[in-house]
Amino acid sequence: MKLQINQLFEQIHNVPQVPEVVRMLITQLADPNAKFDDIAKNVEKEQVISIKVLRLVNSAHFGLSKKIGSIDDAVVMLGMSKLKTLVIASGIVNSVPDIPNFNTKAFWANSFRTATYAKWLAEEIKLDNSDTVFTAGLISGLGTILLYLGAPKVANEIDQHVKAGENRHEYEQKRLGFANQAVAAELCNRWHFSDELIDTIAKSADPLNADEISISACIVYIARQISELKNGETGEQDIINDFPVKEWKQLGLDAGDIEKKLPEILALESGLDGLAG
Repeated sequence: MKLQINQLFEQIHNVPQVPEVVRMLITQLADPNAKFDDIAKNVEKEQVISIKVLRLVNSAHFGLSKKIGSIDDAVVMLGMSKLKTLVIASGIVNSVPDIPNFNTKAFWANSFRTATYAKWLAEEIKLDNSDTVFTAGLISGLGTILLYLGAPKVANEIDQHVKAGENRHEYEQKRLGFANQAVAAELCNRWHFSDELIDTIAKSADPLNADEISISACIVYIARQISELKNGETGEQDIINDFPVKEWKQLGLDAGDIEKKLPEILALESGLDGLAG
């Protein structure tokens, strides 16, 4: 008997919850006129998030000329968009528990790369919701975490088959009847996130077979494929050989540009790895 998504959530003792300030930020991603002043004050009240963000801002990755001591200073030095990214990533990471016998650090490194690549691709094609696409890339893999929380034996079985060379999406569909992205989408539904974000995550499992093709979902799919190949230490030429060309073309990009653009994508650094430490 196949597991149902609602049954899975019933088996999770404590479904992850996000801080209210993160929920506020994510609901405002599509609003270019959103004021960050009041939110910055709320971020400072979330001490764990605030400390993590400030520690990251002061790391070598950002190379700032002076030490940043407050969220308000971070807004001035980094800009609102970058700080939103850091706060959302910190809040999401902080909401998800560590799992025994699961490489949480590698999971988040892959999620950070996926989100970073997705944002780059969205900006490359001048999509006006690149922050939402970043968030979708960050959250889209959380279904794997939830499977480990609610059905650890099944989750481990899936991972073993993937390590043996099977396609994760195909095996999940065969074993569960749904992909892990559907679980992540349901979590976002329970978090009361936007329909756009939920739709992007749900369709990112197999965007070209969705009832209606979503460009944002294609972006997240491409970003995840590149990130997972890089995580497996696949060489650049092998990544090109396995590249999701059809999804790339859906973005209005030329297949002939893949070889030129890929090194630029692979060189991107999220700067977020310190959040998972």
